[in-house]
Amino acid sequence: MASTGICSPILLLLLLVWSCNAARPSVPDSACPAAGWSAVAAGYHDGDPGGAQCKPPPPHTPVAVFPHDVDPLRFAMNLEFAEAEFFLYAAFGKGLDHFAPNLTMGGPPPVGARKANLDELTWRVAAEFGYQEIGHLRAIKGTVGGIPRPPIDLSPHNFARVMDEAVGYHLNPPFDPYASSLNFLLATYIIPYLGINGYTGTNPLIDGYATKRLVAGLLAVESAQDAVVRGLLFERRHEAVPPYRGLTVAELTDRVSALRNKLGYCGIKDEGLIVPEWLGAEGRICTNIISADRDSLSYSRTPAELLRILYLTGSEHVPGGFYPKGANGRIARMFLGKSHGEDDEHGV
Repeated sequence: MASTGICSPILLLLLLVWSCNAARPSVPDSACPAAGWSAVAAGYHDGDPGGAQCKPPPPHTPVAVFPHDVDPLRFAMNLEFAEAEFFLYAAFGKGLDHFAPNLTMGGPPPVGARKANLDELTWRVAAEFGYQEIGHLRAIKGTVGGIPRPPIDLSPHNFARVMDEAVGYHLNPPFDPYASSLNFLLATYIIPYLGINGYTGTNPLIDGYATKRLVAGLLAVESAQDAVVRGLLFERRHEAVPPYRGLTVAELTDRVSALRNKLGYCGIKDEGLIVPEWLGAEGRICTNIISADRDSLSYSRTPAELLRILYLTGSEHVPGGFYPKGANGRIARMFLGKSHGEDDEHGV
């Protein structure tokens, strides 16, 4: 009888765990191969045969995070929030509040974001990018602390506004980023590239070994994301964008880049998929799958330049566009003339 009394709670617990798992059946991904196929995955079970040989060298400056590293990286979270929400909603119809609510720090959910009408390849791009942005937010928050997610407007009318201003007239019907795979890729061209500019500009301003490592990792993946999108668009560069028969994919990317240069007020730091040869690599080619300067290095933008573009106002002091109430963090709030006390509401 005593053994029965001891085992019953354990049996009930096992039944409860089984029932919870049974209530959440996993849906297998038909595109993924069967378990056990991956040589890379098998390596995870082999331990660390290299031992000390695999450890990174000690940093020259043995300080993980300097105080002046914090604000630039927290500022970067504004764009990471927008990217995460855009990609996750486009792929799944749900955002950070579903996938990683702990990262939002109480900030409001985005408005206007929705599930996009995507083909298989573009859906996988959006889904993978969305999951990657969750990792970026977690890594930044874990290194320098976080800021609340700012109010973000990912409504079709915002993207339509960008396209209208880029081409110089109202497109009819208005551009909808969620209507098709091509529209989604063109909309993706609008925002994430700015993250590359931002991290390139941030790197010289920080000194901690942990923050430098973080920025290097963020810049690498954001650059890869941009290359994927530009590569997919380049394949379709001569296609007319339906229903705007007079505009090709290449023309729209050129116009969007010109608009960002105009709003940023700091010269050419943005290039479309096709450029005059003198703007291409070594001044010898007009194809421009990867946007870069005369030395084929990434263009750099300051927080002020980024805000001028993201607000769609041409002024870091006047919020609007994708951040209708302004971005969060000390740097962004300073441009809006907010005091420290007011920052508490929006994150510092």
